[in-house]
Amino acid sequence: MFIGNVKVEGLARLAPMAGISNAPYRLVARECGSALATSEEIDATGLTRKNTKTRYDIAKYLPEEKPVALQILGSDVESLIPGSQWLQDTGTDIIDLNMGCPVPKITKTGRGSAMMKDVNKTAEILTAMRKVLTIPFTIKIRSGWDEDHLNAVEVAEMAEDVGIDAITVHPRTRSQRFKGLSKWEMIGLVVDAVSIPITGNGDVKSMSDARLMQKMTGCESVMIGRAAVGKPWIFDADFENLSPQDKYDYQTRVISRHVQLIMEHFPEKVGLIQMQRHLSWYAGGRDRVRSFRVELFGTRSYSEARDMFDMYWESVNPAVAERSELVAV
Repeated sequence: MFIGNVKVEGLARLAPMAGISNAPYRLVARECGSALATSEEIDATGLTRKNTKTRYDIAKYLPEEKPVALQILGSDVESLIPGSQWLQDTGTDIIDLNMGCPVPKITKTGRGSAMMKDVNKTAEILTAMRKVLTIPFTIKIRSGWDEDHLNAVEVAEMAEDVGIDAITVHPRTRSQRFKGLSKWEMIGLVVDAVSIPITGNGDVKSMSDARLMQKMTGCESVMIGRAAVGKPWIFDADFENLSPQDKYDYQTRVISRHVQLIMEHFPEKVGLIQMQRHLSWYAGGRDRVRSFRVELFGTRSYSEARDMFDMYWESVNPAVAERSELVAV
């Protein structure tokens, strides 16, 4: 699939998630097979005000990630145009506008999915941005504000008319937020309505689900969000065919790689929180995970968090469990 002049190889890719889809995790997902990764939302106002955290932490990407898409969040041309130009100047390959975030603190300021409520105003904003952007420009939308205002098709048609290169559709309404089932048929309606590439998103928990979504809707690619948290190997179609020990060894390599990237990317004060969160997700639903998580979030340094996780992780090694069973016999 091509988004503008950017070739995206592969079916599934990591979705933008606030506080999660940062550079270390995006690269780990890419190395596991994600076709492309989109950054967490980057506040346009923070960019224009030269906020250090926004510009040099949230908006940072690693060279190995390319091609990479950076997602901008805003609802006015005064911040979106200079903000998106700044992102373009950093060398990003694609700029994506967040028109899907359902969180009240975002929508009450007219940002995120609230942009779908006034199609004419949003068309003016997209047109103004399109005029200054020379790289591919995409948007991510929902099915609508609520069940009485399902206007994803109308928004998609408008976006194509003003020159948007591709659209991602999450077929839940803003009112649903992340509850209930997403209605994949809405993705199919958007696919049928426009000729630009459409990416589907919502309730995809495996590569099998991704293939099913593509078959049912006709979308060209699929985003995986929450199901990839703590499981970046979800993008590797061969992972499920591995033996338990090979899965464990694969996971160990990925986790070690991610931990190292966190340490290189973040100062310890910030990175420790990232490390604790991701290691707790990697622990999954295994035995005694609850008590492990309590201990993990009590650590005070990178080394302490790593050592605690390593001890826990070794205890769930299939080879260790096998030896324990032999001793018990």
